[in-house]
Amino acid sequence: MAGRVTKSQHPKTKEGSKLSEYIAIYRDRTMPCSRCFRQKLPCVTKGDQSSCCGNCVDAKEICDGAGVASYLTRNMKECKKLEKYEQEAEEALEKAMARLAWIRKMKRRLKQQGDELFARGMQSLEDAEDSAAVQAESLAISDVQSLGAVDLTDWASIFADVPSVVDENSSPVSER
Repeated sequence: MAGRVTKSQHPKTKEGSKLSEYIAIYRDRTMPCSRCFRQKLPCVTKGDQSSCCGNCVDAKEICDGAGVASYLTRNMKECKKLEKYEQEAEEALEKAMARLAWIRKMKRRLKQQGDELFARGMQSLEDAEDSAAVQAESLAISDVQSLGAVDLTDWASIFADVPSVVDENSSPVSER
């Protein structure tokens, strides 16, 4: 077999084996690619010089190690964007709650004012009724007195609070 021609390796195969050796010598631990993560293998690459990890190069598999980092970056951007939306929503909610509190306060104040106005209106109606009754009574008394009745005034109700000087049971005639 001395005369056989040896077949040369494909350039990608040579490149892969050299990359695998290089990674084995100068390796850096990175975030694991999907394959290494599933198989619980250490995922090692050589920094920015290679996008494939050593395990994927040895297995001649496609490595998404660089993709994981880009997915993570995209995920973090989305998270920050959602946090921003959340903050804006919280601010809008705080404004809406403040406005609702103000509206409720004004509603309570208007109800209280309405109750006070109603009470004042009822009081003025009662006062008007009392004054109308007093006016009607005094008008009736003056009409009757003008017709000749002299003693229509109920003095007992007027002087109900004044103590009597003479005892009501004793009569000046009976003492004599």
